[in-house]
Amino acid sequence: MARYLLVGHLTKDLANGAFYYGGAVLYAGLLARRLGFETGVITSSAEKDLDNLFPELFFYHFGAHETTTFKNIETPAGRRQYVFARALSLPLKRLPPRWRRAEIVHIAPVLDEVSPEEVSLFETDFLVANPQGWFRRVEADGTVRHVAPDVSRWPRFEALVVSVEDLSAAEELLPALKEKARHLVVTKGARGATLFWEGGEIFRPAYPVSRVVDTTGAGDIFAAAFFAMLYASRKPLVALEFALCLAARSVTRRTLAAVPTLAEISTCLEGGRKF
Repeated sequence: MARYLLVGHLTKDLANGAFYYGGAVLYAGLLARRLGFETGVITSSAEKDLDNLFPELFFYHFGAHETTTFKNIETPAGRRQYVFARALSLPLKRLPPRWRRAEIVHIAPVLDEVSPEEVSLFETDFLVANPQGWFRRVEADGTVRHVAPDVSRWPRFEALVVSVEDLSAAEELLPALKEKARHLVVTKGARGATLFWEGGEIFRPAYPVSRVVDTTGAGDIFAAAFFAMLYASRKPLVALEFALCLAARSVTRRTLAAVPTLAEISTCLEGGRKF
């Protein structure tokens, strides 16, 4: 069984007066497991019982006094985010050798907790990322602001998935991002996504959804679906369609219930434009 390794903060997300577990590593990790990968997560939080909370996943857990905590507010102008607590930056140099190797290594920071320079510690032929956390800065009042990261510090990836939201303060970085990845996908929410590959680009529309309940985690689910199918098929257009199909299903539910079911995965594998 191929191993799929995720790196980033597990989070708590505040919604409707309650906290829910989230973070790219959970949304993407749970999907990777349902796709048949042995799935490991390298993270930091104050949670004490991750192995029992999420028995499908294997954790290398750096303990912290706090768990990274977000509040997301949807507005007509887009999503606004606030941070109430932050866990430790991940000290990847302290990882034992067996946690540095995997068929797929998926870098998934939410708040710059992964150093781009330390990504080179991982041993893999399939390094991928949805690096939203490298495009974020937290202001003194907890407000999350989008910024343009120093892409020159990044390694080269087999694939990158970024959103138009990530690029809102960094549109000029698109050429540099193309140079940093063999396959680059820019997701555009309800509009769809554009794949840049071998000097060209192709747009695919989103799948129709009768009712959008919550978009939290949809980008992470898209990324994991795209990376997993790209690894399995080596066909980027097939991977793009598969990712769009699963992402559309994810927005019909809230919190980690958004992670697609085995039945939904099967439908998307069969050609999910027939909703």
